[in-house]
Amino acid sequence: MNWKPFVAAGAGIFLLQGCNGGGPQAEQNEGETELTVSAAASLQDALTEVQKSFANEHPDISLAFNYGGSGTLKQQIERGSPADVFLSASASHYNDLEQENKIVEAENPAFAENTLVAVVPEDSSAEELQNVLEGSGRIAVATPEAAPAGRYTREALTSMEEWERVQDRMVFAKDVRHALTLVERGNAAVGFVYASDARGADVRMLEEIDASLYSAIHYYGGAVAGNGNEKESREFMEYMQSSEARDILRSYGFSNPE
Repeated sequence: MNWKPFVAAGAGIFLLQGCNGGGPQAEQNEGETELTVSAAASLQDALTEVQKSFANEHPDISLAFNYGGSGTLKQQIERGSPADVFLSASASHYNDLEQENKIVEAENPAFAENTLVAVVPEDSSAEELQNVLEGSGRIAVATPEAAPAGRYTREALTSMEEWERVQDRMVFAKDVRHALTLVERGNAAVGFVYASDARGADVRMLEEIDASLYSAIHYYGGAVAGNGNEKESREFMEYMQSSEARDILRSYGFSNPE
């Protein structure tokens, strides 16, 4: 049976998480500045810990996170949705906003790197990616137009001369974490996600994709212009470049930018 590709509903839905991590929005203390951070979905686990560490050094600044595909977040910022900081899994989405004067120019906006991997359900008997691609099961991929992980996957599979051949088996997810969930739940035979997403997830990493097959995965971040909180936003970005934040990111499978 051939499965028709589809785009998961709700791609525009986002999550706001306050500094306490216990509800949709943290209660803001008097005199405290709250920053809304629009961040790539793949950063969610690491940023939960970064949030706690940042609060110890900056008790006057609280953070609320809006997670999603970097392309979707870029569009939200372009449409005027509230955001103080943009953390992108793609240099191109960051550069687009900078060229539109919606991001405050920074000398070094890169703060992390990642790699692409193929994952399968824990009970899968698959041993080689090529065999799975030649099979009949669904393939979970983040929507390329909404999430950089999908674009990197398209580049890799195109380099492998597989993208067009497996189109009718693809399940297009709203972001990379959604693609991971599809594999965890057994709704896909294989999924393409970041190495950082695979760590600790209920999946088995089948193969690390040859880095020469896709563009380098660099994370870029910056303060959104004209929001009134540029000073505090710059402080947060400085922290993202700190040894403390980079240690946290490394513990979640990211690497330092070269």
